[in-house]
Amino acid sequence: MAKIENEHSFCQGLSFPSTIARLGEQSFSRSHMPRVSQEHEQEVRDRIVRAALQVFAERGFHRATMQDIVRASGLSVGAIYTYFKSKSELILAGCDLITDQELAQLGARLASVTGYRDRIAAAVGYWFDNLAVEQTDGGSGFLILQAWAEADTDPAIREMLVRRRRETVTSIVMILQEGVMRGELPAWLDVPSVAHAISALLDGMLIEAAEDGAAYRRADHERRILALIETLLAARVAAPPEPIAAAPARPYESARARRAAS
Repeated sequence: MAKIENEHSFCQGLSFPSTIARLGEQSFSRSHMPRVSQEHEQEVRDRIVRAALQVFAERGFHRATMQDIVRASGLSVGAIYTYFKSKSELILAGCDLITDQELAQLGARLASVTGYRDRIAAAVGYWFDNLAVEQTDGGSGFLILQAWAEADTDPAIREMLVRRRRETVTSIVMILQEGVMRGELPAWLDVPSVAHAISALLDGMLIEAAEDGAAYRRADHERRILALIETLLAARVAAPPEPIAAAPARPYESARARRAAS
């Protein structure tokens, strides 16, 4: 797999608020530690997490070992295990680290943008900028696609993905609620449901980018996201729509099941 230089590809996409507060258990109270020692510990912890992200990108979650991470970090085995007891803890810490950084970067971008439509464009553009970094610096390896493939068998990876989705949806909810309060979006908008749908659509763009390979064109994919949001903006003066009732679930016979029975 191609080497992924930018650690943001670990939780690629609009991934947002979380805190990096889970430190390894110690036999003494950290509340009495000097500030310089706390800062040093955080630096060491972040160094380990970044090394783990690099190893996960190069070798995949399951093939990566703690010894690989020890070598990549340049620290001792004891130093690694002081902060993290397992690879699973590193997976979760890595996602937390990246989402915190992404929140700060997106906030900095939006701070200088006042118009609501411009803020929408800036937020969507940020997501595609992030994807572009992974493509140019990381080659063809989309680590998040590996995570989806392995979520069914690895609880830690599943938890990481759940956090990622929760944070993404939360950030989109905030942006949509801002639009409702400004009168840019209809007051009747089902904000939570629409936020989940946009989150899924963004992940769909990631899948399409992986499928398209060299044929991927950012402008085309970005336009699809913005086209959906433009439809929502145009609906601000429309009456609430009649709800569409979901169709009842019906049995479905897959081709695989048919082959297995024959």
